[in-house]
Amino acid sequence: MSSKWPLYLCVLASFVVGFGVSFVSRRATLPPEARIQIADFRVAIPEGETIVTITSRDAGAEALGKLTIQRYGNTISGVPEVQRRIEPRHELTTEDAAYLRRELSSEIAVSDSPWQRANKIRLWLAQRCYRVGMPGLATREPRKAYDEMKGGKPVLCGNLAEIYVALSQAMGLTARTVGLSVAVQNGLFGIDTHAAAEVWLPEMGGWIYQDPTFNCYWKIDGKPASAMLLHDAVMEKRAIEFAPQDKQTELRLQNYYLDPRLYFRHISYEYKAGGTVLYFADPRLEPLNLRDKNWIYTDSRVDIQRLDAGGNFVIERRSEISPGVFVQVVGNDLFVRDRREQSPGIRVRSSSGMVEGCAYLHQRAQDMGLFNGANLARNPSFRLSSSNQLADEWSVVGPVEAMTVSGGQAMSALPGGRLWQRIQVRRNGRYLLYARVSVSRGFVNWSLADAERGPRSVGTIEPERISEVVSDIVESQSGYLDVGFDVPSGGSFRVIDVIVTEAPRFAQ
Repeated sequence: MSSKWPLYLCVLASFVVGFGVSFVSRRATLPPEARIQIADFRVAIPEGETIVTITSRDAGAEALGKLTIQRYGNTISGVPEVQRRIEPRHELTTEDAAYLRRELSSEIAVSDSPWQRANKIRLWLAQRCYRVGMPGLATREPRKAYDEMKGGKPVLCGNLAEIYVALSQAMGLTARTVGLSVAVQNGLFGIDTHAAAEVWLPEMGGWIYQDPTFNCYWKIDGKPASAMLLHDAVMEKRAIEFAPQDKQTELRLQNYYLDPRLYFRHISYEYKAGGTVLYFADPRLEPLNLRDKNWIYTDSRVDIQRLDAGGNFVIERRSEISPGVFVQVVGNDLFVRDRREQSPGIRVRSSSGMVEGCAYLHQRAQDMGLFNGANLARNPSFRLSSSNQLADEWSVVGPVEAMTVSGGQAMSALPGGRLWQRIQVRRNGRYLLYARVSVSRGFVNWSLADAERGPRSVGTIEPERISEVVSDIVESQSGYLDVGFDVPSGGSFRVIDVIVTEAPRFAQ
């Protein structure tokens, strides 16, 4: 009887290996984009009554919320409306204003118009011998920040924006800082944020954008514009042009690691350091920072464009109807947003309006221009290799059970299994990763990292979904980048597509 044990073990091993191979190698057509896990849904609200129900996607279909919405014209009820008051910004003290005026005394003439003053202040600040670098100034007190900058401490764009606003106020102008962001995934996109300023010039139409970091402003159809108008132009793919049109400014924009025009996608306004932020909610974009109660959302351009020196009143139409599940009215549409941790997804049903999934991440990857450059990843679509079941130029490490390149590079592995590729890139260049990954079981960690322990961007993909990944911008210090997918606790996944490209720079 004992002599049969080797045979039994061989049969058992063959079954396990065969099952593992069949699990990851079954041939299937590429899934349609609609199967990508959606966290945000848009519900069209027609005239009359609409009942919207929200449940979990698991077998229990847990009820997460129910709304009865009435719409008559542009009036929508059924989602909580809250009037939010934003306190005005702090004014400079008399002493600080006098001090900053003395600093500028030789630059500004009494006869200068407000527009001339705004430009002269920006130019004067740009010519100071400040040092741009991390971590930037910790203080949010304008005079102290200015003195620390003069003393040689490194500054960031936010510091320069706040100093510019203080200098403008000292010279009799009304100014405010404006926060900008390229794009978001669940409210985060690494370091890709920017800060600049706006000056109130009613003779020129209201707020006019000024950027002390790049020492420029931007024009639409030849006219200086506000951040709100620049946002609209960028979203509609209309041309904007920088000014002044000199070589120095152009080089400053070109040498930045990302095209600065992309920052106009998301705009927000902070009224007090660490306090309330007014954010413009564009229905075409995934919103920022839904959980922070200091963030107020408006889809009204009037709220953004009005003179707000005395504070602001905003009607906010959003609510957290279940822990981590938010509803928000933008225009005449209801948006349902799932922000729960490790969420299995939600279902949204409407009694009368159409329900549409919002694939914000995919829209960013395909339409935003971030991935228009050459793809440096090799064999990105994972066509069948003639030699084996591992796509050309890719490698695996760890206890891998099975591989196939049928419809994407698939792998089944025990804890520690990893699929990776090393890519030669330009030293000190900055790069982005885009990937589509289908996870059958277990969690998958993805990474884009400098090959020699330099900067890296990482994330985790949950099982039983198709996910899209967009990394933060990673600078390669060594001239090589590693792209990796691993299963820390074991599992199976299929990488459908990979793009690694240099972050887009400014070009006329």
